[in-house]
Amino acid sequence: MQHECNTDITIAKYFPYIKPKYVTQEGTTVLYIRYNYDRFKRTLISTGYNIKPEYWDAKKRWIKRACPQYEEIDSCLIRITSKLGKILTYAKDNNIDPTVDFVLLELEKDREYDLCSHRIDIFDALERYIIEKAPSVSKDQIKDYRTLRKHLIAFKEYSSQPLSFHNLNLTFYNEFMDYLFYKAEKPNGTKGLLTNSAGKIIRLLKGFVNFQIVKGSIPPIDLRCFKVVEEETDAIYLSEKELAAIYELDLSDDKQLEKIRDIFITGCFTGLRYSDLSTLGPEHIDLDNGNINLKQRKVHKAVIIPMIDYVPEILRKYNYELPKIPRYLFNDRVKELGLKAKLRQKVEIVRKKGKEREKRIYEKWELIYSHTCRRSFCTNMYLSGFPAEELMRISGHKSPSAFMRYIKVDNLQAANRLKELRARLAK
Repeated sequence: MQHECNTDITIAKYFPYIKPKYVTQEGTTVLYIRYNYDRFKRTLISTGYNIKPEYWDAKKRWIKRACPQYEEIDSCLIRITSKLGKILTYAKDNNIDPTVDFVLLELEKDREYDLCSHRIDIFDALERYIIEKAPSVSKDQIKDYRTLRKHLIAFKEYSSQPLSFHNLNLTFYNEFMDYLFYKAEKPNGTKGLLTNSAGKIIRLLKGFVNFQIVKGSIPPIDLRCFKVVEEETDAIYLSEKELAAIYELDLSDDKQLEKIRDIFITGCFTGLRYSDLSTLGPEHIDLDNGNINLKQRKVHKAVIIPMIDYVPEILRKYNYELPKIPRYLFNDRVKELGLKAKLRQKVEIVRKKGKEREKRIYEKWELIYSHTCRRSFCTNMYLSGFPAEELMRISGHKSPSAFMRYIKVDNLQAANRLKELRARLAK
């Protein structure tokens, strides 16, 4: 992550930095912020953290997510780089030469800077926004904001115009969408986001910009042309028969996969997101009433979920505290459950990327991941005849439209469900 501050005097740059050859006996090296006043005058600002060189991404100039204390160190880097951004913007607005001595002196001060709103750096503002949001939103949402920041930084090299609040117009939107669809790098290294992923980035960007407008940091900007594109997903759900086959697998020779199976089945019969499953503990269990009571981490909404079917037995097995499995490992191995249960049904998946449509054929087990839990719960309970309005109270969905996107009911199932309902009413 590199920042530039253009002044009338020089070009200053600052970015996280390590000396990979200077390693202690413990195998760690100091993590710095490097400030370059020019080619010859520079300084290293210690962050107070040491990391192993293997946790350093030299290309992105940032720590890797696998780094221990990632969240804490990431916040520290954001805090220092944000402060540097304010200092250099203040220097530019007031025609001050941002020498090394000036920057180091300002870093020691704890003060607010009177910045000209039309000159506020969009990246500095985004970093402050992430810091301000952190106490009130989930870690997943903070991760989303960091993804937005990553794409904006990468887009700056791709764009034909400077990236600033002033330039957030239709030209920017069209170029940014083209970048997201065809140039943006995904975590697996491939290029180009699908429609819903690109739409999510635009929604996050609009929320960030509108926050700056409401706060008075920038003048009003017309964002009506920033369309949040989306399409209906073809994500799968697993039927109760398929879930029973997974639950009955003999996994005694693979304890880790057994734990993943138990977490997965619990998710499929509670509708909990993985972020909530990974923190579920005895304090959330109401044994007297047979319920799970918790506040969902993503939306901060309190829900009461009945412990049904396999859930009580699984939770007793772990003394009401599910095993802690990293999400990436869960998503990697949960597919093995579907393969072992012989879920080989062919599924055609169609995705849009810009104006193009991508069509691929998968076996069903290949499409299982953490979110299959929540989708399976909502669909199976809905198909069993449980009213959608009451089911939303359990799942925590805020609106019927958001809830119905989770329900994977084909035309034949819908027809059969209506016939069954009419037959019950006739009796």
